[in-house]
Amino acid sequence: MDTTAVRIGGLCGVAAALIMIPAYMVGTPDRPTSTTEAEEYYSSYSGFVTANGVVPLLHVLFFLFFLGILVSVLRRADRESTGLATTALAGGIVFVTLTAVGFAAEVAYPATLLRFDDLPYDEQIAPLLLTTSSWLYHYCQVGTAVMILATSVLVLRTGVLPRWTAAGAALGVLALLHTWIPLVAALGGLLWIAVIGLLLAVRGASDQVERSAVSPRLDR
Repeated sequence: MDTTAVRIGGLCGVAAALIMIPAYMVGTPDRPTSTTEAEEYYSSYSGFVTANGVVPLLHVLFFLFFLGILVSVLRRADRESTGLATTALAGGIVFVTLTAVGFAAEVAYPATLLRFDDLPYDEQIAPLLLTTSSWLYHYCQVGTAVMILATSVLVLRTGVLPRWTAAGAALGVLALLHTWIPLVAALGGLLWIAVIGLLLAVRGASDQVERSAVSPRLDR
């Protein structure tokens, strides 16, 4: 594989994780528990749309580049003997798709009020969209778990990344607890993306990857 491409993909992973910091500083949609808190959650329409709508566009963009490179590295190491690289790809696609839809649902109402400044605040629509985005984020973490667990298994089988990274499977399990501990689970997934991205950026197309791709299979 092209080392430069792998390094760029890794840097995209790091960037995708870091870019989410402003969104989490604004808050998470599961936090409001009353219509008053929902209105306060959207207190700064312009700032909210920027932090939770515009900036996350870059998160989606950089994550897609990261996912493509990661899956290519995994597939080259596994040589499609298990299909786990494709499984990781499926998990990543579920994660980023539902995350993007969740962003859209969360930011739709304040963006509407910004666009149509004569509309009054609606205390029914805002909580509905916040709840919808919360559940989209719950479901997207199933994709995160699949991506992390499939990658961890391939790391143990092939050594495509340092074997200690297989311990990241714990973060995959944590992602499945997003319904109960949403912020912790989401941050765990972002931490995994950042760490794997950093390793790819530093290592590039490592010798281990190249050897596993060209060496003959022992089970034939």
